[in-house]
Amino acid sequence: MSASPAGRGSDSVKAALIEAACDGLAEVGPRALSTRKLAERAGVNHGQIHHYFGGKRELLRKAMATLAAEHWQNTLDRTGGEAIPPPLALAEDTRYWRATARAVIEGELDLVRVEIDEGLSVPRNALEATRERVGAAPDDLNFKADMALMIVSQLGYVAFEPFAMMLADIRADEREAFRDKVKLRMEKLAQGLLSKRRG
Repeated sequence: MSASPAGRGSDSVKAALIEAACDGLAEVGPRALSTRKLAERAGVNHGQIHHYFGGKRELLRKAMATLAAEHWQNTLDRTGGEAIPPPLALAEDTRYWRATARAVIEGELDLVRVEIDEGLSVPRNALEATRERVGAAPDDLNFKADMALMIVSQLGYVAFEPFAMMLADIRADEREAFRDKVKLRMEKLAQGLLSKRRG
């Protein structure tokens, strides 16, 4: 255990707990995280979770907001401020996509909704930017379906890439070239959507 809570300021304790929750969400998901394990990982007494966050649930919400903010900033940095990231850029934010996938699989949609509520959702931002580019109406279900498929194909690919490569019989020396092919195909699908919508 690291420095005792008495020897650490409240901001340090909160930050340590949020960081522990970010890691835990990505590694095991929200259900498997206990307050004791979170506190142990943060190096603080488990009572600090209730003291600073009112309980585990609010700590997990803060952690998901932190992960979304990191992904948001990383995306802006990678794209030079563009709303639509390049294909598979999501793969670089491992904690974010793993935590998101685990929360969705466990049915914890209120946790993943935090990024939308906080205005930090890269997929929602990309959806809105694309909607504006193609002139789709807010209630256009075809547009929403196309965008949903593009979003989940990226999340699904990064989550299942090792399995996809195994199924496709990709050798270790082919992985980078294969990944580049997937990126090109995803880019073509996105361009096809945009041109179809404009036409």
